[in-house]
Amino acid sequence: MERGKRREGVTRIGLYNVLFRISVAPLSFIFTFLVARYLSNPPYGTTYFATWQTLYVFTVGYFTIPADLFSLITSRYSAEKKDVGGIVIVNLLSGALSGIIFALLVPYYVSLTKLDIPLYFYSAISLIVLTYLLKVTNAIAQGRTPKIVGISAVVFQALRLIFGLFFMFVLNLSILAVILAYDIGYIAQILFNIFFIRANLKLDFNIAKAAVRKSLVYIANYLQYILEASIVWIALGITNSDLVVAYFESAIIVSNIQIWTQASYTGLMAKLAEDKDPSLIPVSIKLYSIIGSLFLTLIYLDGYGLLFKLRPDYIQAIFALYVLTFSNYLRGLYGIFYQAITMADPTLSPNSQNEFKGYVFSLTRNNLVFSLVGLGASSLLIYLFSSYPSYIVAMLMTIGLLINSLVMLFTSFKLSSRIYKFSFPLKEFLIPLLLSFISLPISMRFKPITFLQMIEYSIIWIIVFSSFNVILNPYGKQLFTLIIREFKQRYYK
Repeated sequence: MERGKRREGVTRIGLYNVLFRISVAPLSFIFTFLVARYLSNPPYGTTYFATWQTLYVFTVGYFTIPADLFSLITSRYSAEKKDVGGIVIVNLLSGALSGIIFALLVPYYVSLTKLDIPLYFYSAISLIVLTYLLKVTNAIAQGRTPKIVGISAVVFQALRLIFGLFFMFVLNLSILAVILAYDIGYIAQILFNIFFIRANLKLDFNIAKAAVRKSLVYIANYLQYILEASIVWIALGITNSDLVVAYFESAIIVSNIQIWTQASYTGLMAKLAEDKDPSLIPVSIKLYSIIGSLFLTLIYLDGYGLLFKLRPDYIQAIFALYVLTFSNYLRGLYGIFYQAITMADPTLSPNSQNEFKGYVFSLTRNNLVFSLVGLGASSLLIYLFSSYPSYIVAMLMTIGLLINSLVMLFTSFKLSSRIYKFSFPLKEFLIPLLLSFISLPISMRFKPITFLQMIEYSIIWIIVFSSFNVILNPYGKQLFTLIIREFKQRYYK
């Protein structure tokens, strides 16, 4: 009975967080669109927008990588009810240190742009510090109270949009308006996390020290991502074509919608901490397969139109989009095994030693080494076909990422199945995936470009996809029953 409740709990939390993620997508799109329009047009211009993009990449991207290293180990310790208050303090100090380093480099960064207004750069330091705090509180929430992860994201998106409108179109603060909107959204989300998480926030710097030491095992994972990102520079160096990179980047923007589906297993670590029940992993796979395959289908059907909305000629990137979206789907599945392995690695316990001989480091190290194969394959293909049209070269850039995703999935599944001894739910996994593959030739025949057409196609396919899963997929029928029961309990008491 208890195990059944835990399995149902993983499903319920996953559904909630995916629904919350979908619900705030329009707010995120509206904010991004308004920022682009506001900064790209007079009295500002493309220089302002490009400067903001540069600021965002540096502050929230490169300067907060250490915060990402802390995330999984923090989620584990939070799930195990350890005192994690010290980890929050360490993240705050790390954010402050990163902010100081960024401040010292501001004169150099200003020289790289055509906008000589240092105030914008110094103001962006707040984004660094707050991102550190946000990531650690999100990690604690995922480990202890995963249901609030989706709700806190709604709080962030809503307040960021409201204050963004005020700062941009009432006070007219230029780039500072966008920074302040992010700041207020981040602060609200951090406070929401701290107020509602049921974690132990007592200060224990021994736990914090252990978290710092153990987080180093995740470095190989981020080195792999940095290595994979270099394919852009390799392609640019070989082809000397900005158009190739533009096609590739536009495909990435749309394919990243697939990453939303990873919210479907936000409850996995918390439930594994309660009981290392192997059946929790197949349940997460079944749920992810349905949600992930549905999104895979929707991106295939509407990807042409979304690329067109970015810029009409970006429709040439459709084949790169197909490959990247499927690659992201595979990495989402990998994330289930990766989190399960993190929870089972005995060397990551605070008092243990030899973390560089444990499961996690072994997995990420091997993935890093194998990623060289994928990078090499893409580089060779780009070199051999560099004279071909840009959209072909852009598609070839994705091959290495797909190879790496397949390797990551295989190695993580092999290791996690050896640790947990679970059976892979092949039928429940394949039915949704095959349905998504059926949509691929349909997407090549029908190419909606208006939002109304995209919505119509999406609704039709959601009905078809759901119907076939309820009829053919045992878990699909179980999930449908759970949703109906949950709906009745909430609205027809």
